[in-house]
Amino acid sequence: MSVRRFVQLVLEEFAPRRSNYTLRNIDMDRFFLPRPSPVPSAAAAADAVEYGSLPCPAMTFYPPSSSLSGNQNMEFFLLGGNHNMVVAADQSCRTVLYDPGEHAVRTMPALPYQVTLPATSVTVGDDLYILDVDDGGSFHGLIYEDGLNEDWRCCALPPPALSDFEVDSYAVIGGTDIWLSTHGNGGIYCFDTVRHAWSTVATRWTLPFVGLAEYCHEHGLWFGLSHSTRDRRRRSLVLSALDLDGGELPLLRSFPMEFTPPDALNLVSSDLVNLGSGKFCIARFFRTDEDHRDGEELFAVLTAVEVERCDDDEDDAGGGANGGGLRMLKHRSEMYKLTSEMMYWVL
Repeated sequence: MSVRRFVQLVLEEFAPRRSNYTLRNIDMDRFFLPRPSPVPSAAAAADAVEYGSLPCPAMTFYPPSSSLSGNQNMEFFLLGGNHNMVVAADQSCRTVLYDPGEHAVRTMPALPYQVTLPATSVTVGDDLYILDVDDGGSFHGLIYEDGLNEDWRCCALPPPALSDFEVDSYAVIGGTDIWLSTHGNGGIYCFDTVRHAWSTVATRWTLPFVGLAEYCHEHGLWFGLSHSTRDRRRRSLVLSALDLDGGELPLLRSFPMEFTPPDALNLVSSDLVNLGSGKFCIARFFRTDEDHRDGEELFAVLTAVEVERCDDDEDDAGGGANGGGLRMLKHRSEMYKLTSEMMYWVL
């Protein structure tokens, strides 16, 4: 994985006749301080946040109008790995690829069906895999062909042989396999992207993450968000690490909350972006109650964190690989006020 400087925030912008979607590049370099300043306590660090203004949109996506269905929704995926580009798909199944680094777009193959929100997507090498469980388990890949006419092609893939499933968590293992855990069926299932075949990894345990977990080469662990056992009231998700290379049931290592919101804010969702080199961006979205004095409001908080090795007596994640502990350093947090009820993506 290449080191990322920008996190892409896509927001639905309301307009009188039709909505559009704006993409903003959040520069994470300025979030990482030379070294986090000492604070009186971990609680004080978790409370620290600055109010910021979003950067101007770098790109705007206009969905085609649909007088028949009235559906103008779009879906956005990250083509990660060495690319870190954004794939946008509209309700007409057309796709376009946006390169934030070059500020350029190129056409992509159309999908054979309208993607249902939200869809599960993951990058393996140069390829993007999209699993849509609400469409009877449709599974397709945008497969990169490096030849005379280098381009991506859309390839239909066999969905997992499960009924009534919902993806809870997923990760790329060994560079070619996609592991996913499903709600209702239990267990871990593997899709081999070379053979295009499914197999069962485990039936007694599941991946303990919510959403995508990504491999961090610096620590030899997979990092993702998992349910906190320390804050059951808010049902918070915290940064966690897991060793998926071992043959035994792995031990989940969880870090403290990097941001504690005031009581007036209710957590809606959380996203984790792997920036590379042991650095991450944790994005959390909050809403106020409807009886708030200004009505229901939506806020986003982006926090830069860094995981480093430390002595076992300094460990805050239950022990690290090779006998060394791990600790999380919180850098800068910024809060942005958004429009209530808008759709959003963190890529």
